[in-house]
Amino acid sequence: MIITVTLNPAVDQTVFVSRLELGEVNRFRESQLDPAGKGINVSRMARRLGWPTIAFGFLAGEIGLIAEKALDDEGVQHHFVRVPGQTRLNVTVIDESADTVTNLYGPGPSIAPVHLRRIDDALRFWLQAGRVLVLAGNVPHGVPDAAYATYVRLAQAQGVATIVDADGEALRLGVEARPSLIKPNLAEAERLLGRALPDLPAVVAGARELVARGVSTVVISLGARGAVCVQGERAWLAIPPRVERRSTVGSGDSLVAGLAVALACGRDIVEGLRQGTAAGAATATAPGTALGAAEQVRALRPDVQIEEVS
Repeated sequence: MIITVTLNPAVDQTVFVSRLELGEVNRFRESQLDPAGKGINVSRMARRLGWPTIAFGFLAGEIGLIAEKALDDEGVQHHFVRVPGQTRLNVTVIDESADTVTNLYGPGPSIAPVHLRRIDDALRFWLQAGRVLVLAGNVPHGVPDAAYATYVRLAQAQGVATIVDADGEALRLGVEARPSLIKPNLAEAERLLGRALPDLPAVVAGARELVARGVSTVVISLGARGAVCVQGERAWLAIPPRVERRSTVGSGDSLVAGLAVALACGRDIVEGLRQGTAAGAATATAPGTALGAAEQVRALRPDVQIEEVS
């Protein structure tokens, strides 16, 4: 089973307007709601790829109920701790005439120690059935930055592989715990390393440095350019197929899902890169915050290019 932890989940609302007029009444022609948060998206895509998964996290208020129902409708198993407040609502406004995207991100609830302990206890139980633990997204107020590092060590004690997809101090401390795999994007990797990574050789060198710190596999996503992966002495560049990109939201999470499925199945990292890159490309073709469909992932897999780099 793939277990995901999203400590600050959300509901994403995407609205489509013909033309966005600031300071005026705007009417949108279409709207979609999707449960969101990095780990939740990983579970949603893993489920589409045919792998059992359970999503953990905190939910609050009416928006939390929307996220829970949406996951139920998709058949994604979950275990959420209810907390006071309101789950985040993120609004994306797509202006079709100007071809622009405006994002409005809401705050999440504060987490009390008693609620964090409930997640800890549930994880300890479910890790007995887990093969991969994915820790993804930002850490909400009230949760220590070292939470992901703590969960990595907890999973390691039970022989469960770990993936960390985070930013800032949560990622830095997570790396110190030596997870099986990390998946920062380029900006996150630059912040982690404290320097710019302006070209492919620099990205590969940065990934090698992180492997030297004790992370088994480092994947740095580069958006439409694909992803760089370093494992041991070897490095690869995964190049996605050309698709009509409608949104980038969730593509990195879909990549993580493909990597997690490969780890869970015992496949090598190249197969994980191929599956994850196809899943990310499929999600890029979906409107707004929707994820790609399983049949799209299967269709795109043969067109993913994997090149070994020196």
